[in-house]
Amino acid sequence: MYPIYFAYFITSLIINSLTKLRKTENWAKSYLTDLAIKLDGKFEDTIVKKVSRYQSIQLHFVANSFSKLHGRLNNEKEVERNLLFFLMSVLYDEIIDNQKMNERELDNLFYHPELANPSNFNEKVLIYIHQKLIDQVNDKEHYWKTLQNTHQAQIDSKKQFDPLIATDEILDITKRKGGYTLLMCRHYLIDPQNDLIDNCWYSLGGLIQMTNDLYDTYKDTQDGINTFANQIKRTKLLSDAYETQLNTFNLTIKNLPISKMKKIEFGINMSIISSFGFIAIRQLKQLEKQSNFLPNFKEVDRKDLIIDMEKISNRCRLLHYSYKIGKSWM
Repeated sequence: MYPIYFAYFITSLIINSLTKLRKTENWAKSYLTDLAIKLDGKFEDTIVKKVSRYQSIQLHFVANSFSKLHGRLNNEKEVERNLLFFLMSVLYDEIIDNQKMNERELDNLFYHPELANPSNFNEKVLIYIHQKLIDQVNDKEHYWKTLQNTHQAQIDSKKQFDPLIATDEILDITKRKGGYTLLMCRHYLIDPQNDLIDNCWYSLGGLIQMTNDLYDTYKDTQDGINTFANQIKRTKLLSDAYETQLNTFNLTIKNLPISKMKKIEFGINMSIISSFGFIAIRQLKQLEKQSNFLPNFKEVDRKDLIIDMEKISNRCRLLHYSYKIGKSWM
């Protein structure tokens, strides 16, 4: 029966993506334009493009998949909070990556937004969203705990500029940063808190962060950011680290307090995400020399590190990997 389930759920996911992704993306651009006017400023085009695109992907592939566990889709307020969270995350990452604030200033901004004195438009927006989301979440106790863990992981991620950082520490930071960041999205939904579902959010977040690192290898290398993707020098070890996180995620699917049919649909829908990671690892493998070690990425052309998902071959591989991964938790 699995081939039938896979064909049905993947086809539904593809049709949904083709019909709704662009619509949600355009809505987000309009919303961000109105928000900027309301706050007397203007967002950079790169921020608008990044936020509108990725919030749409996250909504249809992740947030709605979790809502389906409760037999529904995200409502309008949840969709709005999802967008605001992505904007907040992008602005926060910009501060961290560009090292625009010291740790004390970051703590003040994080713990006491009502007392913050923004120095530019982006900081003003960040504080506005931070306060707005705090006011709207229902489970404030768990939300603050998740926020604190996210904040600490972000601070720890500054260690990734250190060329001597150990791979194990990179992986720990990566999984916590991705895990707690995605777990925040759970708080923007109206569904009741459940530890087993929270574990699923968290482990998926780590997997998504690792996937992002695999696709950002060129950019991170040029920016001096050390990730598991540009520090591990053998694709076999890269694949092992990625599969370890995938296995952790699969276990959380198996433990979800829902029917087996819902697990099958959820597992198949989520398989797309990890499939992207394996496509990136496959491309990196082509760079391994006879010594079976990856080269110094600073000496590799950008075109050799960028994964082109417009290629028919990569899209076929996406389905191939998804088919295998979709039933790996069972």
